[in-house]
Amino acid sequence: MKKAYRKLSREKHPDKNPDNPEAVNEFIQITKAYTIMTDEKARDNFLKYGNPDGKGSMAVGIALPNFLQKKEYQLHVLIAFFVLITFVIPGYFWNTIQANSKDVGGVAVDNRKVFTELINENMLGKQIPGMFAQAVEFSAMKVRSKDELAILSRIKMNDNVKEAIPKQKPGRAPVQVKPICLLMGYMYGLLKDEDMDLEGIKQDLEDILRSIPSYMDIMLSQTMMLSQAFKMG
Repeated sequence: MKKAYRKLSREKHPDKNPDNPEAVNEFIQITKAYTIMTDEKARDNFLKYGNPDGKGSMAVGIALPNFLQKKEYQLHVLIAFFVLITFVIPGYFWNTIQANSKDVGGVAVDNRKVFTELINENMLGKQIPGMFAQAVEFSAMKVRSKDELAILSRIKMNDNVKEAIPKQKPGRAPVQVKPICLLMGYMYGLLKDEDMDLEGIKQDLEDILRSIPSYMDIMLSQTMMLSQAFKMG
């Protein structure tokens, strides 16, 4: 990422493109895109406000026809706006949220924000299971019994599993270890036949394996989006 940024910034630098009136703007956009990919605060600003520099200012006004501004219509206008703001607009947004609360494969749409915050230029393959574990669905996957805890503790002792468990970061909710252990246990054959006899283990593993393709699709699309934003500014 750094190599691509340096190459592109040299090519688009205003000093090397004196005849291009858009050179300064292109250089600024390249810098902003790189900042989004490498700076956590800039990434948060981009996710919240669409701008790595933070919240901007904007003024909004409503123009009414002249006859509605007359004194005799003021009460009618106030009632209409009250109904619009209190019932119509909230109802519209509620229906929209309900219709768009699920993403590809039926997983929560909020996973896009979760994964986008975790994607960075230094991401390694061994970190993927830990990223999956922070999905909305997996964050509520708790240990149900002492038998489950014993199975997960045994799997957690494996070196590959240890590497996949992310370190706790300040300000973030604790990562659920159970999804990581079950996924890694399945991948490396650490789950025994008797482990699968526990209904909770079997059901949670099925949920994990069913959701993983959707998470991979989301992560790939978000990675491509961030890459495109970097290339195009």
